[in-house]
Amino acid sequence: MRLQSDLDAIWPLRDRESLCVLDGNGARIYDRHCELAVVPASAQKLIVAAIALHDLGPAYRFITDIASRARIERGVLPGDLWLVGSGDPVLVSSDLRRGVKTLARSGLQRVAGGVIVDASVLLGPERNAFWDATDAQYGFSAATSGASLDQDTTEVHVMPRVAGMPALVWLEPPSAVSLSGSAITTAVGDRTDLTVVPSGTPNSFTLSGEIAAGARETILYAPITGIPRYVGDVLTLMLRHAGIVVTRAARLGVAPVRRLPLWRHRSPPLSAIVTKMLFESNNHLAEQLLRTLGRHEQGRGSDAAGITAERAALEAQQIPRPGLRLVDASGLSAENRVSGLTLVSLLYRVERQPGDPLFRVLPRAGVEGTVKYYRLHAARGRIRAKSGHLTGVEALAGYALTRRYGRFSFAFLLNTADDPSDVDARISRAVERLAEF
Repeated sequence: MRLQSDLDAIWPLRDRESLCVLDGNGARIYDRHCELAVVPASAQKLIVAAIALHDLGPAYRFITDIASRARIERGVLPGDLWLVGSGDPVLVSSDLRRGVKTLARSGLQRVAGGVIVDASVLLGPERNAFWDATDAQYGFSAATSGASLDQDTTEVHVMPRVAGMPALVWLEPPSAVSLSGSAITTAVGDRTDLTVVPSGTPNSFTLSGEIAAGARETILYAPITGIPRYVGDVLTLMLRHAGIVVTRAARLGVAPVRRLPLWRHRSPPLSAIVTKMLFESNNHLAEQLLRTLGRHEQGRGSDAAGITAERAALEAQQIPRPGLRLVDASGLSAENRVSGLTLVSLLYRVERQPGDPLFRVLPRAGVEGTVKYYRLHAARGRIRAKSGHLTGVEALAGYALTRRYGRFSFAFLLNTADDPSDVDARISRAVERLAEF
């Protein structure tokens, strides 16, 4: 077939790659080491996306409660206030503030006990043991928790003042996080260059750098550890700022089965969360979904249970799995191994599910999301896909709308020492060829 020779001409022989295309009938029409399992990088997120949408359903929502054992009496809650986490990956501080406002409107003036956070819905260490430890300082490597908040980061806000003066700096949300150092305001038109790095103790950071006078406020994201206790501290401060007296420090525990919800927050539907994950290539959302799958399908919200659930789902759908090795959901670890055949087969199977769920939430290459940077012409907007990038890894997998033969599923996974921009250019040529087919 002409397609085989045309695509073969794009790839150098020296690469370690797994390249595969299925047509609309599921026939393998391009095969270059299709069954070779290689490092997939973030293209691996397609697995947790497809299985979460199938097993949990696009309408699934995470529920977070603020609850108690007793009712508020004359402005006093005669016990503890429980924050019951659900593993909601997109719960943010403004959501909690709305909860606090609801409590204040209900007449709450004092909590006789304190805030207790229940994060037991998800289990295991906050950071995957297979991740590069040096990445822990970056927001893209944020922790995983049953009581996740702000994607487990804190915002460092920096606002310039007059040239020569220290910039205004504050944390959002207010918390017990320690921030030292400063940023200097430089002349109008200068380059803004700011960094926040860990200071050596948990949740302690140092700010340095410069921000130009007249520049917009800059927000930096610092990853938090000890998430449940941090969330408890944040909620306690929010209550106090609202004029509600809380005398005890926040602590951790398992909420009583019989409890009275005082405020309930429902997340956006899973389809919206998966869309956000794929558009942003959001590692935190992927890892939260993995553990949620484990709890839903295996009764235990751990990485191991989530991976077991993924493997079981692939087997149930008769997806080929040559050499498959999964250690996370995001593809952040270079220890993962996935073949092109596994990804295209999964894409093909999902395409036949009611509502075509995965196709609808994938970004269009050359147009939006992290795949908008591919320089495409005829293929622009005709490719819906997930990219992947790690040191020595470039990948793109998804759907191509061809000119004459309908929709194809493809996976181009390359483990190569070549310049990433050169590899992405070759991938662009390949999907252009698919779109023209």
